[in-house]
Amino acid sequence: MISIREVAHEAGVSVTTVSYVLNNKGNISEETRQKVLEVVERLGYVPRIGAQSLRDNRARIIGYPWNFGPSPGEVNAILEEFLHYTMFYAEQRGRHLLLVRAPSEEGLAVYDDLIKSQRVDGVILSHTMQDDFRMHHLHKLKFPFVAFGQSNSSLDKETCWVDVDGMSGIRLATQHLIEQGHRRIGLIRQPTDSVSGNARYRGYVAALADYGVPYNPELVVIAEHRVSDGYLAARSLIDLPVRPTGIVAMSDTIALGAIQALRETGHWVALTGFDDIPLGEFLTPSLTSVRQPIQEVAALLVDMLIRQIDDESFVPQQHLLLPSLVIRASSLGDFGQ
Repeated sequence: MISIREVAHEAGVSVTTVSYVLNNKGNISEETRQKVLEVVERLGYVPRIGAQSLRDNRARIIGYPWNFGPSPGEVNAILEEFLHYTMFYAEQRGRHLLLVRAPSEEGLAVYDDLIKSQRVDGVILSHTMQDDFRMHHLHKLKFPFVAFGQSNSSLDKETCWVDVDGMSGIRLATQHLIEQGHRRIGLIRQPTDSVSGNARYRGYVAALADYGVPYNPELVVIAEHRVSDGYLAARSLIDLPVRPTGIVAMSDTIALGAIQALRETGHWVALTGFDDIPLGEFLTPSLTSVRQPIQEVAALLVDMLIRQIDDESFVPQQHLLLPSLVIRASSLGDFGQ
């Protein structure tokens, strides 16, 4: 097992400096902090949590409330990847991650219980909504939290969040189809109350405008984040009198349903997804998709939350990360455009 002394030796600093970095104490330069964290990650050092908890009277646990939704069996590879890296970076800093079921119908009760019971020192939010009520509540209580996603409200400048530029991602995917010769491009979008969904929708509209392709509302259909919804949405596009030659799906989960619909009808069209789940590479055809930098998202969220917990004067930070387009067979070839 790697010791704190080995970390200090490898980083060329004192044991005290390593301890200060892991506990956000002392006047440590950003360069030194990053060097120590890099060594911690490379060596796989895990601090002893029990002794630290007794010493600073903290739970040393980060909460992650999650609404599993009506179909818990649906594939959610992005959540699995996000949880993997969040746990990894939390444990590097001497914390554990507590996954808490948070049904939407229970509102703020789950969050209030976590705070009153002192089971967690802070929480990570995801699937943020327009003017998110959870963010307003936690901010009012001055309880440490970070969010994966923006809420498009006044709070965005006062709270810590990390987001992936969904507008840029869908813009890339749509531009790619246009550059392949497609002009009649369908969009399977998320519901209009989704902040990320609205940003991605704007990317689709912007890409059409970039290339002078007319916007056609009949080519835009709404689907929940479920395979079955992706299937139904794709069928509705395929059944149009003049069907699209390309479809942009706002998630790989939706794209999986679309693939099944295309197979059943025998009318294959160019298709792109969003998330670049591992399964996508092994589909037939392999799925072109927008890749999110999930590891970087998790690292930033954990770091900001711990710094917020340990330092009441910590100034909120916001990070908007760029995605990339991974081009595979599903969007290439002659699809009748």
